[in-house]
Amino acid sequence: MKRIALLLVLVTIFSSCKTVVVHDTTQTGGKTPREAVDRFLAGARAQDLQAIGAVFGNDQGPLRDHADRATIARQLLIQLQCTRHDKATISEPVRGEGGRQVFVVDMTQANNSASVKFTTVKGPSDRWYVLIFEIQVLQNKGFCNKA
Repeated sequence: MKRIALLLVLVTIFSSCKTVVVHDTTQTGGKTPREAVDRFLAGARAQDLQAIGAVFGNDQGPLRDHADRATIARQLLIQLQCTRHDKATISEPVRGEGGRQVFVVDMTQANNSASVKFTTVKGPSDRWYVLIFEIQVLQNKGFCNKA
C-alpha cells in the first residue's frame, strides 16, 4: 500500500514538472561530451526533470528509456534537487576509462560552492550521456537542502 502511495506521489510530481526547452529536444544525450554536461546543467538550472532525464544515461542511452520508471523518477527528482545552482563553470575534459570523458564543474548555489566531477559516456547514435556525477560532494556542501 505504501508503495502504491509513493508511486502515485512520484507520478503526480513527475507529470506536473514544468518542461522548459533548454536545447534540441528531438534527440537525447548530447552531440559531444561537453554538450551532454551543458544540457544536464541547463535542465538542472531550469529545474526541468524531462531535460535532465534526456541526458542522464549510459552506453545504452537515457536511463528513463531502459530502467524501472519509478526508480528513475525518484533518482532524477533527487538529482534535480541537488543540482540546483546559480552558476556553473565546466573544465576541459579529462579522458577516463573506456573512452569516457570527465569534467570538473565548479558550481555555486547562493553561499554554497562545490567542485563536482561529471563523467560522460558515448551511447547509441554517437550521442553522449551523463553517466554519473559526485552527488555526495553536493550533499556535503549543502546543495541538496530544500530551498
